[in-house]
Amino acid sequence: MGVTKGVATFNLVIQVILIVGALTGATLAWKHKFSRHCLLMRVLMGAQILVIGIIMAPQLSRYVSHWHGFSTFNVELIIHHVFGLIALALWIYINLAFTGVVKAPRRYRWYMRSALASWLISLGLGIYLYGHIWQGWR
Repeated sequence: MGVTKGVATFNLVIQVILIVGALTGATLAWKHKFSRHCLLMRVLMGAQILVIGIIMAPQLSRYVSHWHGFSTFNVELIIHHVFGLIALALWIYINLAFTGVVKAPRRYRWYMRSALASWLISLGLGIYLYGHIWQGWR
């Protein structure tokens, strides 16, 4: 059974809430409130990982199981997922570096900005894909 429009809409609302939270987190970092920034980002990414595991990954798996070759839509879908995975991978790296599990970079700013940019690109493509699938945007 595929995803319903209601589940897709719920996921989209969650994603918008999460990115607003991430932008709030960026504001906290800009104001040098790093402990609040880190706590907020960990909560947001924990929620994101849950949503990926519960909603996104199963739906992508169902879609890929009916793969019929490359199309513009499939390329857009792949790019959306790649940017989402880049954001997640950067977040994991940043947290492992902060906790001393891996060697920390001298400055985190580039990694954090790259993670936010990747997340925003993925969200933008996700909104486009939602409109393409559920609203008939072409």
